[in-house]
Amino acid sequence: MKYKRRKFFLALCALLTAIMVIACGSAPAKESRSLGDGVAIDAANAQLAKVPVVGFPPFTTKMPITQFDQYGENAATVAKTVIASMPEGYLLQIVGHANQHPSKSAAFTKSLSTQRAKYVYTYFVSKGIDKNKMTYTGVGSSEPDPNLSHSDNRRVTFKLIKK
Repeated sequence: MKYKRRKFFLALCALLTAIMVIACGSAPAKESRSLGDGVAIDAANAQLAKVPVVGFPPFTTKMPITQFDQYGENAATVAKTVIASMPEGYLLQIVGHANQHPSKSAAFTKSLSTQRAKYVYTYFVSKGIDKNKMTYTGVGSSEPDPNLSHSDNRRVTFKLIKK
């Protein structure tokens, strides 16, 4: 009896394996990155999320160097590590943000946030990070973080993106 059950179980496993191979082999690929790259990108983005540059003064693109060094140096160190192990075909995106202000237009906050991102980008280049492995953009006040204070939403964040 045990022999028949084992034989049935092995036949069932073989059948299920064959079905999986056929089903998976004929399905189009949903993502071009490998599972290993996906895990690496997710881990790198989690690491980068921990080092935003926050607290830019209102309506400016620069902060006092002593305050900037507090955040910028830490962010540059993490960025160097992430870029060193970044899979081919990815860039470090530096994203500038602005907080909402009723007297400022969306165009103004987008421009301001782009200038903040460029400020951090330039700082990273000065710290020896290859400019060809980075890009920057501003999103204005369109992506506020509800967990941050009004002033801390004047920030720059980082993530890996496909080229």
